[in-house]
Amino acid sequence: MRPTYYPEELKAEAIKMVVERHLPASVVASRLNVRTDAVRVWVRRFRFSSRPLPGAEFHRLKVDLHEVAVERDALVSLAARLLAKFG
Repeated sequence: MRPTYYPEELKAEAIKMVVERHLPASVVASRLNVRTDAVRVWVRRFRFSSRPLPGAEFHRLKVDLHEVAVERDALVSLAARLLAKFG
């Protein structure tokens, strides 16, 4: 049987569905009309590689920025209360 070659965009979408949305490989395979073992291989290769998902770096930076903003707001509030108390 001749091997089937899938576009990189399809592989990336399948990996995103499994890794980010926590869908089973069988469900992803049926939705994308590919073989289940192909999806499992793509996910396994992704997990053992050091490549981030497309857009994952942006999402991580956005989450980090939000955390820093929350910390900043807490420190500003604390500083305002200390200034009000000890003037």
